[in-house]
Amino acid sequence: MPVPRPLRPGDPRQVGSYTLTGLIGEGGQGTVFHGHTEKGEPVAVKVLHARVFGKRDFHNEVAAARRVAQFCTARVIDADVTGERPFIVSEYVDGESLEALVKREGPRDAGSLDRLAVGTAAALAAIHRAGIVHRDFKPANILLGADGPRVIDFGIAQVVDAAGTEASRVQGTPAYMSPEQLAGRRPGPASDVFSWGVTMTFAATGKPAFGNDSIPAVMNRIVTREPDLSFVPSRLRGALAAALAKDPADRPTAADLLVTLVHARDEGHQAHERSSRRRWVLIGGSLGLIAASLTTAVVLLPAEPPRPPVVTVSPMSRPVDAAFGQPMGTPFTGHRGEVLSVAAGLLGARPVVVSAGRDGTIRVSDAVTGAAIGRPRPVNALSISSVAVDGDVVVCGGYGAGVWLSDLSSGRKIRFGAEIGDVLALGVTRLGERTAVVTTGPGSVRVTDLSSGETLLKLGGGATAVAFTILEGRDVAVTATLDGTAEVWDLHSGEPVVTPFPLPGELLAVWSGVAVTAAPDNTVRAFDLQSGRPLGPPFRGHTDRVSALATTELDGRPVVVSGSWDGTVRVWDLTTGTPLGPPLTGHRGWVTSVAVAMVEGVPVVVSGGRDGTVRTWRL
Repeated sequence: MPVPRPLRPGDPRQVGSYTLTGLIGEGGQGTVFHGHTEKGEPVAVKVLHARVFGKRDFHNEVAAARRVAQFCTARVIDADVTGERPFIVSEYVDGESLEALVKREGPRDAGSLDRLAVGTAAALAAIHRAGIVHRDFKPANILLGADGPRVIDFGIAQVVDAAGTEASRVQGTPAYMSPEQLAGRRPGPASDVFSWGVTMTFAATGKPAFGNDSIPAVMNRIVTREPDLSFVPSRLRGALAAALAKDPADRPTAADLLVTLVHARDEGHQAHERSSRRRWVLIGGSLGLIAASLTTAVVLLPAEPPRPPVVTVSPMSRPVDAAFGQPMGTPFTGHRGEVLSVAAGLLGARPVVVSAGRDGTIRVSDAVTGAAIGRPRPVNALSISSVAVDGDVVVCGGYGAGVWLSDLSSGRKIRFGAEIGDVLALGVTRLGERTAVVTTGPGSVRVTDLSSGETLLKLGGGATAVAFTILEGRDVAVTATLDGTAEVWDLHSGEPVVTPFPLPGELLAVWSGVAVTAAPDNTVRAFDLQSGRPLGPPFRGHTDRVSALATTELDGRPVVVSGSWDGTVRVWDLTTGTPLGPPLTGHRGWVTSVAVAMVEGVPVVVSGGRDGTVRTWRL
């Protein structure tokens, strides 16, 4: 927040139990003061214009504002809007506003822009989950504290909206308002997403997406023109175009944006195929869980029918036996919509596949026949990111639910008391006598006892994927961080094992001392975990983005399995990068997830697709 100025004559010195010590700023809703609690803790106190409130109780609205997760917002501490001097008290953030910083220094650089986009999308998702619509999301309401961006004034929007007065219908700053706001319709969460898109364009270019000249001209562009995003970095252009769709129904949710952004990459040759008029959806990606190997991915896809996959076969493919790539049984078709993540397990002696769908359900199917087993299991999450199987337990992670456990056989929900927060990826591993779930989120990587819910370790910052291996006799977790690096952690002590090294992608699988990722040029790449050096040339063959990864062993040699937007699954010799056999085809559209397992003594690949099917292939 700006450095407080001295109080003026006539300014209050005390509001409620809070002592006011300085003036921060003022606007249409009221005046913001710097103050202190009775214990001397700094706070921001917004004294609101009394004319906009009736004499009613706003307890529910204030309670909702207090429920908002605090990781990227300024916490609402207190409020009293029934007295002569209504006010709201929030956490004081010692930082400059985004508006002031861009005006002083110009557009943000690549790293800070990415962190800003992720942090503010996370804040909006938390605000919306609490049932609040911000309604005035703009650069002035984003403060850049020492611990990252913080969104402010969301509690005020909640209370002013509940007041039901004329003031509640005219909230917003024209350059950052959505078309529906300008049309006088009641704004919903999609309106905040539009304002987020305008704000991120301002951060990237120094100008709002629709200009900042006369108000009538700006309003006309918002309603009738497409934004000029040519100066926005290409890796963010698709997300911003989706957020700035004219129709609220065509915009992604804030939760979708968050998971998309942590997997953002250069759009390259595909940028011309995606316009801001299209509806965008999130496809959650791969979870491969075998021999302590796991990966997760989420990518942003247009909801229009995909172009037919282009399949190429390298003439240098190594030969395989006649059973390679043959389907096992019929595809499982129980999901209504995309399959976000898949994992393999055993139900007694029966090999099964567990799949998570965009329809918000977990489903179990026979790995050999593809037949459904039991009923769908609903998951109360905004978005599912990962699913794993540990013995008789299904472990599911996502945004809005944290970690959700169920019994593999009965589907009964299993209580899990740990407060982990939002999950972008997860994996399950053994730590001595304990079984631990390792979760990655926007802010941290956590190691949690799966039985007790006890937090065992908190590692580093935010990450998009996690995988496990043994390095120099130590159980380690490898994470792909939000900053674009690979980090390796001792799972017992929490100590870093090697120096972090750059990772050109957000997907991650490991085998022994090798990390595997997917690069923006549609290739798969391998790196030495200890030195961070690339191992051999890129694995080339996919004709579109690689969206899922897993590792396993075939005939005594390590292999990598990759799924792609080109609709194919490919298998590679990890030591040479040589394709094994032809691509596996059958999905109509993108492959969203892959896992590997042994079924009846035969190594298999399980894949989920955008077409809503789960397929099992022999290796």
